[in-house]
Amino acid sequence: MAATMTDRRGLATLLGPIGVWANLDAIPADEALRYAQLAESLGYGTFWVNESVGREPFAMLGALARETRRMTLGVGIASSYARDPVAAHAGARTIADLSGGRFVMGLGISHRSSVALRAGGPYGPPLETMRAYLDAYDAAPWRGPAVEEPPLVLAALGPRMLTLAAERAAGAFPYLVTAEQVLLARRTLDDSAQAAGRAVRPILIAAQICILGDPAAVRDTARRSIAGYLAQPNYRNNLLRGGFTPADIDAASDPLVDALVATGDAAALRDRLDALRAAGADHVAVIAISATGRQADAATVEALAQR
Repeated sequence: MAATMTDRRGLATLLGPIGVWANLDAIPADEALRYAQLAESLGYGTFWVNESVGREPFAMLGALARETRRMTLGVGIASSYARDPVAAHAGARTIADLSGGRFVMGLGISHRSSVALRAGGPYGPPLETMRAYLDAYDAAPWRGPAVEEPPLVLAALGPRMLTLAAERAAGAFPYLVTAEQVLLARRTLDDSAQAAGRAVRPILIAAQICILGDPAAVRDTARRSIAGYLAQPNYRNNLLRGGFTPADIDAASDPLVDALVATGDAAALRDRLDALRAAGADHVAVIAISATGRQADAATVEALAQR
């Protein structure tokens, strides 16, 4: 089963402490490949690509597997509604093969509004739907070459999905979370793994939007970078659990924006990454956005490189 193939220490080493996450949908393909190569040259441990309704992530990862040599590749996060479990399992094994084992599979239940754009069927109860999907994913046939099962992490925010990640996967990959929420996620993962009798501590990955620039000057860009997510019930509910008020979320208040988006000079951004690591994240994926809101900002990844 995917959940038991990689121990935490090995997976943490595979990921490295800091990685880069990028939405490459609006970026020319050659530029996207160069961005990944830049991240690798700067020493980042993992390069994550997203899934929305833009580029097909496994096709993109296949190209990245040939254009990189050392860096781990990950999909963060593949939607369970975008492909059936057999296709998802085949995609994960294929990228693991093409990359020489440098691949981590991220899987999530997505959002009702996103699923409505696909022909993947009606949106079901998240926990039950994901549990059934994992059953089918683990049982999926594979008649390709002998390839080690790539590690699987789940997009998880609430305690029940985090528990499922601890029980059935190598760990969890929450998004749009504060250091305090990472700390709670770490405790939930550890307690759930212990209760399930798993000897391996689950991995915890956190994503962090980073924008170089004076916080007051770039706050509107920061606000725009999260505005679409705040309307999604899964994120909204998690922010409410984290102590934010409905008014904070509805208005994308300054305290909310400042808590979720790291802004400032390179030292301030590094402090935010360090805070997530200190709270229990094994790996932090940097979402580098320019002061004007452009994705895949090279200046930011250069400033935050682990030199």
